[in-house]
Amino acid sequence: MVLTILPAKEIYLKGNEHAILLLHSFTSHTRDMKKVATKLHEEGYTCYVPLYRGHGHKPEPLLQYKVEDWWQDVVKAHQFLLNEGYQKISVIGLSIGGIFTLKLAQLEKLEQIIVLSVPIDKEPAQLKQRIIDYAYNFKHIEGKSEQQITHEMKPFNDMPLDAMIGFQRFIKETMQQLEKITMPIAIFYGKRDEDLYEHSADTIYQRVHSMQKLKRGFENSKHLMTLGREQDEILQEIMQFLK
Repeated sequence: MVLTILPAKEIYLKGNEHAILLLHSFTSHTRDMKKVATKLHEEGYTCYVPLYRGHGHKPEPLLQYKVEDWWQDVVKAHQFLLNEGYQKISVIGLSIGGIFTLKLAQLEKLEQIIVLSVPIDKEPAQLKQRIIDYAYNFKHIEGKSEQQITHEMKPFNDMPLDAMIGFQRFIKETMQQLEKITMPIAIFYGKRDEDLYEHSADTIYQRVHSMQKLKRGFENSKHLMTLGREQDEILQEIMQFLK
């Protein structure tokens, strides 16, 4: 039997005058930030978790978009909060959401930023594999047969690397302009994640021009830190930093 999986939706929780924009990871969706947003809203903050185009449901739409499209989704999300009347905006980003957070901080006036599991670089082949893995796992969860999955995976396996090369370039360009960041920043990484992420955290910490900056590794966390074993401790760190 093939299961019907409901699509993810954006999250908007109105609170006080301090708005938090929360940005999810690549090939994932708003669940990355749902618990963080819910808890911060309980503390009084306004929280907005946008959903990038092509994310949050069937994997096929991912093939229609590029990193520039997802970046524009972030720009629109920030503008949405401005249009809603919020002048005090902080941003929290996980993985590619962290890259978008750093990029936004280079261009806009933000209160504070918090980035988690941010890659300093990613090979195009690795990014393509993320999409392939997501597509296969989604179809497996749906309950499709291996024969049907193999047939439906062809567009993903045949996907050219061009879009992923642009993705890698976006990451590198963002990392080359870290000195433009001057607002308070917290940088978190999981010590059970790839070594790349600790190196990335060190690089960001060293290159930003923020007077107030914090870097911390979490012993038992992997890549999706907000969903992992130390999520409650990470949430406490986030709330403490935002105060």
